[in-house]
Amino acid sequence: MYQEYGMTEIQEVLPEGMLFVRINCILTTMIRAPVVAACFLLLTLSSFVQYAIGSPKILDFTMYADGTTHVFYQTDVDPQSPDFTLNVYGNSIENLVVQDENGTLLSSKINANTVTVATLGASAIKVDYDTPDLISKNGKTWSFHVNSPIDYSILLPKNTVIVGMSASPLNMQIVDDQSLISLPSGSSDIDYIFGVLGTSQTATLAIQKAQDFINTLNSTGVKTPMALAKLEEARSDFNQGKYSDAESLANSAKNIALQEQQTAISKSSTNSSNNHTPVSPSDNPSIYFLIVGIVVAGVAGIIIMKKTRSNKIITSNEISTNDYIPPEKEVIYKLKPELRQDDKEIIAFISEKGGQVYESELRKKFLMPRTTMWRAVKRLEREDVVEIEKVDQQNLIKLRKMEDKK
Repeated sequence: MYQEYGMTEIQEVLPEGMLFVRINCILTTMIRAPVVAACFLLLTLSSFVQYAIGSPKILDFTMYADGTTHVFYQTDVDPQSPDFTLNVYGNSIENLVVQDENGTLLSSKINANTVTVATLGASAIKVDYDTPDLISKNGKTWSFHVNSPIDYSILLPKNTVIVGMSASPLNMQIVDDQSLISLPSGSSDIDYIFGVLGTSQTATLAIQKAQDFINTLNSTGVKTPMALAKLEEARSDFNQGKYSDAESLANSAKNIALQEQQTAISKSSTNSSNNHTPVSPSDNPSIYFLIVGIVVAGVAGIIIMKKTRSNKIITSNEISTNDYIPPEKEVIYKLKPELRQDDKEIIAFISEKGGQVYESELRKKFLMPRTTMWRAVKRLEREDVVEIEKVDQQNLIKLRKMEDKK
């Protein structure tokens, strides 16, 4: 009988209470931890950049006498994204024009309350459109309502008197006999009427509004000695029957009060900054990671944008200038001496723009309601001065070529 011998694996018995951990697991965990942390940092940085890019930078509203509002919207966009979607104000969008930072017209599509823009590698876009949905009318009172995520400005029509405002303005001034108001972010309502300037009614209203605004500032601790003195001058002229002067002085008093308020805020901010101890970047190492991430993302974005720009396709929205030589405006004036002065100004503007512009550009330049500008354009068309073409639902106004003249 033969005896068989076999090798058995000797298992080392660990002392009681000791835990055996493989060294390769420890090394793997040590390597993966910084990678996971870097991924979280990049994700947070991406969310921050996306929010900063998607937020509007400039928002302006221009109100026309017919109840239409022109909206101007400017924002930065991600050059790596093929399109960008923005929310619009109002349900009815008319005369939509979207341009990039170089003035190139971009293709866009309206869907309910949003507009999707084919950015084509652009880093910023400018949007212009008209809507009748922001202004309503009740009797003689017109009401404007908007809810904005950023500070914005409103330009009211000429010959209007503000009778109500739900938010305190950041600034108010008169530009070409029109009220230009800067308002803070959030919801606001403005009620106004069209009236004759210089009457007892408008002067009384201006004085009362100035007094209420000054009282509000005084109640918050802001002193307004110069505004009060100007308001007293307005009351004196009103008592003498100088209603136009009284109204002008009352509006000046309100503007002076705004300046005194801003001066007080500036002084307060200066004092606060002097008492504030600045934090050194070295005290917060995460700042360096954020800076490095932003620089890397910026370099990558520039490289991608340049590559995209090199392959950029010109859309059909761009105004073609091939083989088009516009006539000189002086020649038109000579051939049409009976033209009105406002018609000559429109012709001069079109000539400065290379002989062709969109109707929306004319409205933005001359601040005319849609119907008024359209009548002016049709009048020039009847005079054989301009021709109207449809380009992607936009009216393109062109000065007629001299050989087309009859």
